[in-house]
Amino acid sequence: MAALQNIRKHSIVLLIAIGVALFAFIIGDFLTSGSTLFQQSQENIASINGKKLNFREYERRIQEMEDVYKIQTGQSSLDEELVNQIRESVYETIVRETLLDEQAKALGISVTSEELFDMINGENVHYLVQQMPFFQNPETGAFDRSVMMNFLRTIQSDDLSSYPAEVQAQIAQMKNFWLFWENNLKYARLEEKISNILLKAVTANSLDAKANFDARQRSVNVAYAFKPYSELPDSTFKVSTADAKKLYKSSIEEFRQEPSRAARYVVVDVLPSQEDNDAVKADIEALAQKFSTDEDPTAVVNANSDNKYLDCFLANSVYTGTLGEFASNAKVGEVKGPFFEDNNWIMLRKMAEVSKPDSVKVSQIYIADKGESGNHLADSLLNVLKTNKKADFAALAAQYSQDQTAAQGGDMGWFREVDAFSGMGKEFTDACFSAKKNAYVKVASNYGLHIIKVTDMTKAVKKSKIAQLVMPVTPSSKTFSAAYNKLNQVVAANQETESFVKAAREAGYTVQYAPVIRKTDYTIGNVASMRQAVRFVHNNKVGDVSTIFENSNNQYMVVAIEAANDGEYRSFESVQSQLARELINKQKAAAIISGLKDAADVKTIAAENGMRNDTIDLLSFSARRIAGLGDEPALLAAVLSAPMNEVSKPVAGNNGVYVFTVFSDVNGTASFDETTEKLAMTANDSYRVMYQAMQAVRDAADVEDSRIRFY
Repeated sequence: MAALQNIRKHSIVLLIAIGVALFAFIIGDFLTSGSTLFQQSQENIASINGKKLNFREYERRIQEMEDVYKIQTGQSSLDEELVNQIRESVYETIVRETLLDEQAKALGISVTSEELFDMINGENVHYLVQQMPFFQNPETGAFDRSVMMNFLRTIQSDDLSSYPAEVQAQIAQMKNFWLFWENNLKYARLEEKISNILLKAVTANSLDAKANFDARQRSVNVAYAFKPYSELPDSTFKVSTADAKKLYKSSIEEFRQEPSRAARYVVVDVLPSQEDNDAVKADIEALAQKFSTDEDPTAVVNANSDNKYLDCFLANSVYTGTLGEFASNAKVGEVKGPFFEDNNWIMLRKMAEVSKPDSVKVSQIYIADKGESGNHLADSLLNVLKTNKKADFAALAAQYSQDQTAAQGGDMGWFREVDAFSGMGKEFTDACFSAKKNAYVKVASNYGLHIIKVTDMTKAVKKSKIAQLVMPVTPSSKTFSAAYNKLNQVVAANQETESFVKAAREAGYTVQYAPVIRKTDYTIGNVASMRQAVRFVHNNKVGDVSTIFENSNNQYMVVAIEAANDGEYRSFESVQSQLARELINKQKAAAIISGLKDAADVKTIAAENGMRNDTIDLLSFSARRIAGLGDEPALLAAVLSAPMNEVSKPVAGNNGVYVFTVFSDVNGTASFDETTEKLAMTANDSYRVMYQAMQAVRDAADVEDSRIRFY
């Protein structure tokens, strides 16, 4: 009974405890479930008019574009700067596609599969397809429809079982490459359709055409006197804060901004110490004997050098600097070094020298299978070529070669030894550069079997095979630690911007200022690869000091957040000096004008008022800027509406006060052709109307970029 009474006494506490436990169970399941709305929202890195961009889709598109870039350039890896550019390009592309889809839906337009097919294989193949290097004839450089169709047949094949696994992977990669461009074609056509609709709405009318024609026909020659505002000291003019704020409010749209932060930062370049230099010197000296005497230096070079051993010949003329001098003058077997150059300890050894063609032009029949079946086919084809004088190599290549060169009769084009060695291997390279012209040779490569025919070659030149042992002097872990610990002492004791800046200067560091750091930046100041520092600046509050960041350039950085410019418009304080300058210039203009002495001509006015005197020839309404004066719209309007041979009233411009006289009038003799003028104006509009329209759509869109939380 006592126990029951005790339970009743504490029932409220128990209910609360059970409720909390139950809530924790539910919310815990909610937070850990991979399909919860919470996690899904956490995976969204942007919102475009309410449409969420999931980071997985974003990463997929980035990977897709990286793969396309690698295929188009032949690169196997991309540096950090290029990856960052691709990341930004993908984001902007996704935003643009989303907004285009919305506009197309509102307008009731789309791109059908039939239209896409026509863009690819119709009478007028789209320019995006025509410019693809894969579809160009290697002889002419022009678009070749047959090459394109062969490519499309290959990637669209349902059965790839006849190809080796490696070739199947390549075909799958090329299919993804094509799907990327097919998507681009769709949006290119969508843009064209929307642009055509817009162009119908902005077609030049008769009044526009006549005004545009007249603006080009009349031009004037002008003499002017000019008094720049800079000649008057600012100290004699006063601007109140109230006046500056009034101007700020009236011109607020001029100060629309992309949100940014300002920060102070310290950057430390970690450089090798003398101890680091001595250690690398000792290492290369220990390898000197082995490098100089081993019959094959591949192992010692590849294990210790930044430059891997290239077991092939390069023309002596290709080498430059110390290496070029060594290639041209050293005897076979000669060794140079160790010597120090460009922050490297280096040894060179001349392995061989020959007189051979620098480049060869080769045709091939490629067989992917290196096994018995592939060798049997290669031997049979080689026998046909050697025994049958009527055998057509190009026809056999077109029929049997198992790569893209089949469409060109096996033509691989021109290449040097180093190109073949890097891509195809030593055996293939040696065969190509030792074969006689028009002889048939069977050879293996890294990818399969080849029957090659050298169809042309350059004249013989001196070529050398040089082993290079290159050991860079870089900061050791001890050097890094010393630099880190010294900087960290300042950071650890100063966790607020003002105190950190003061302490850093006292410690001998240079404190720099970055006034504008945007969310999309990857650098701070001129320090590259500092995205992590940019993220810190935008994900923390003003006054915070970061930990030490490091980039791949052996640099340490600490950032201290000084100000946040997160509003839609720049703050009054950030533009106050600019507003004050505009108001002071207005006061200066009034002072100059009130003090001007009149005279009968511009030259005398200039002399009596200490003004600059000059002329402008053939000034017309089509001018955007005035030579020698810059952007002066008020002066341009006054000049072109002024009567001839009269001294004008003073004109307050952007840079100073002007008085002028129009002393001659030049009129064109062309006749007005309304149709021609309209066509020219419409053509000119077509270049800018879509850009301006999409910019207007983007400005009006609700685009929230949250990538700074993830990247």
